[in-house]
Parts: sequence; C-alpha cells; structure tokens
Amino acid sequence: MKTTLLALLLSMAGAGAMAQANEAANYQVTINGKTQDIALGKEYKIKVNGKEVTVAVQQKDVLTYQDEWISWQYPKGLHPAIASPDPDLEQITLVTASGNGVLVQKYKTINPTNLIDLMLKEVTNEEASFGYSMTERPFERTLKSGQQARGKSVELKYGSDVQHYTVAALGGESEGIMFITMLNTENGNEDNKVIQLFLESLTYHRN
Repeated sequence: MKTTLLALLLSMAGAGAMAQANEAANYQVTINGKTQDIALGKEYKIKVNGKEVTVAVQQKDVLTYQDEWISWQYPKGLHPAIASPDPDLEQITLVTASGNGVLVQKYKTINPTNLIDLMLKEVTNEEASFGYSMTERPFERTLKSGQQARGKSVELKYGSDVQHYTVAALGGESEGIMFITMLNTENGNEDNKVIQLFLESLTYHRN
C-alpha cells in the first residue's frame, strides 16, 4: 500500500512538473521596443500606442529544419539532434519514441556516394548476424531541389518482425550528404509519415 501511494504521489508530482514546464513563458515577443515573456498557445493583452491588443503565439503542426546545406520538414513534437563526431562530418538525427526516423550526414571533404554499401552493412549488421532474411533493391529519389539521390533499400524479416532501411547519398567531388531512414513496421503507421515528409521535403542547397 505504501509503495502504491508513493508511486501515485510521484506520478502526480511528475504530472504537475510537466504541466508547469508546458506552461512556462519560454518565448518573448517584442512590439514597439517593449518585450513580453509568453508561453505557446496562451493569449496576452498588450498595449500598443495606448490601445490594448490580444497577442498569442502558436507552433505550426509542421516545422522546418534548415542550415546552409540542407532543409526538410518534420512534425511538431520531434526535435532534430545535431552532433559532430568528426571535424569533417556532421550528422542530424530525427527519431521518434519508437526508434524510427532519419539520420542525415554531411560530409565536408569527401563524396559519400561510394560509402553506401559500407553504411548499409553497418546499419543492418546486427539483424543479419541474428539470422534475419534480407531483400535488397535499388533506391532513387528526386529531391525537392531537383538533384537525384541514389542508394539502396533493404527489408529484413525474422518471424513477424520486419525492418526497413534505406541508405542514399548525393554530392560533388569533395562533399555531399548521405541519409538513412529506419522503420520497424510494428510501430510504422505514424512513423512512416515522418519519413515520407522528410523524403518529400528534403532540399540540398550545395549544388
């Protein structure tokens, strides 16, 4: 009984902390030089030239990641994570709670199109060694910016477990991008929308 009560109290405390975090005024709006702290989705009364106006900031359902190399769209609630494991390599990861999603790597000194087979082997090595059957097929996609990305897609099966991976790349003589999509069909319906939105909106700005 004590354990159950403690768990209940902890869960209530956590819910309260989450509610406070969601309502925190983590944004600012500046009108005519005056700055007001605001929270998403809340209405605020602000005076402009002696007149009271209502201001509210909403987050769009579809957000955009953009840097000097690439841009793409993704649903709100997800957050791209950026890492630089090497000075000549940067990667951006967008993963759902189920572990599905996309990984984009920016190669600053080499063209990654020759690394597709190596990367595909790396991402499927665990399943292959476990005994998954593998079906491989070519992948080709015209990006929103007009370039052709080429690579391979694989389907891995073991009993009822089905995994899908795609590895593709494009680039020039000494730079380029590689992207990887990961989808487990057990949690695939909504997560596949994340991947399809990425593929439909991916833009490469370099050439």
